[in-house]
Amino acid sequence: MSQFLFARSSWPFVALGGLLAAACLASTWYINRLQGDLARAVRHDAARMEAADEFQVQLRHLRFHSVVCAADPTGARREVVRRDTAQADAALAAIRADITAEDAGLLAVIEADYATYKQQLGSGAPAGPITTLTELVRWSDAHPMRDLLQPCRELSDRQRARMDAGLTRSEADTAWAGRVLLALGSAGAFGGLVTGYATARGQRRRAAQLSVRVRAVQSQLDQEVGALSVDPPTADLGEQFDRVVERVTEVCRRLQDQERDLLRAEQLAAVGRLAAGVAHEVRNPLTGIKLLVEGALRPANRAALTDEDLDLIRQEIVRMERTVQGLLDFARTPPLECRPHDLRALVSEAVNRARARAERKPVAVKVERAATPLAVSADRDQMLSLLTNLLFNAVDATPAGGSVSVRVECAPDGAPTVTVSDSGPGIAPETMGKLFTPFATTKPTGTGLGLTVARRIARDHGGALTATNRPEGGAMFALTLPKGAGSDE
Repeated sequence: MSQFLFARSSWPFVALGGLLAAACLASTWYINRLQGDLARAVRHDAARMEAADEFQVQLRHLRFHSVVCAADPTGARREVVRRDTAQADAALAAIRADITAEDAGLLAVIEADYATYKQQLGSGAPAGPITTLTELVRWSDAHPMRDLLQPCRELSDRQRARMDAGLTRSEADTAWAGRVLLALGSAGAFGGLVTGYATARGQRRRAAQLSVRVRAVQSQLDQEVGALSVDPPTADLGEQFDRVVERVTEVCRRLQDQERDLLRAEQLAAVGRLAAGVAHEVRNPLTGIKLLVEGALRPANRAALTDEDLDLIRQEIVRMERTVQGLLDFARTPPLECRPHDLRALVSEAVNRARARAERKPVAVKVERAATPLAVSADRDQMLSLLTNLLFNAVDATPAGGSVSVRVECAPDGAPTVTVSDSGPGIAPETMGKLFTPFATTKPTGTGLGLTVARRIARDHGGALTATNRPEGGAMFALTLPKGAGSDE
């Protein structure tokens, strides 16, 4: 009961708490992502600045070792100059690989000045060692590097300024994130207090309303199912609710007992209807057979049994066998012996069985067959029993002069289908819901098992049997079967 009251009264506040939690999670995710982006940007700017500084260092090494090589142009000195030149080229390549669009112009100036410096350095190399300080200073002044170092320092300063700006922006974003999280935390705490107060107040109000309703239910139970002591207004609501639950449980138990009694009565009535139908189906043939046999056994004026009489006796015996077989089919489920068949051939055989019955009425039987074989995997005897039952029912429901239509075709999904329709009055609405229920029949002498057994056969074969009323009048039964692998007919 407490869980019920909590769910009814506090779900808006729970939703509000969920929204606050979602906002906190979203803010935390956004802040972490922003911090990560800023950290990557700062690292990138630092790497660019280090590359610019490294190029300046390598230029100074090249400048110093060039002057030394001019004073002492040995092979080792020249090798050091070549190594410094290669390192400076590598540092310049690192800058070029990660240059921004706004620094592209400055890089072009640096590359042009560097190329000019290397050209001057190579073309102005002294033929021999410079022995005096004056000549060495004059040679050094002839190969200045100031013009090259100035744009390099400017590039380094730009990278350092961008890195400082990124750090400043990171600090500002961190402060903003702290304020946002503080605001969300304060809102969550305040929302928790409001939620607790509103939940407690709502539960108290709803508990009072539920107490009134429980007492009303107690009063109604007192009037309808017997006396029930009503607790005083100060009694615990849980005890009142438990008392009502106990009484409702007792009422449900009584209703279940009554339902079992009604079901037993319905079963006995169904058995009675079945016994009456079977008795009628068996007594009439036995009466005819009895009269013929008694006439043949009379001491005087015996009536000899003619071939017609014997044929009638045989027909009545077949009729009784059919009745008994229907009961056996309903009581037990024989195992299927499925084999490939052409559904058109099975329908033709069932129509031949029902044609004599239709001609006696008379009723016309019209058959429309598919042009190509319809392969199904079926138990021949059970499938013929199903189709014959549908045809017999259609003939019995059709008035004299009417017609029964049988159509064998392939559904759009490839499933073989048989539809049997008649021109009778159709299926009554009160009968439609229990048409396939055992012992339900509209025939005065029927047992009500034919359609029940027919649907069971259809389902055993993996198919379906349905019944509907046609718009133009009459009933229509549709049998749908799964497609088989082949046919032996």
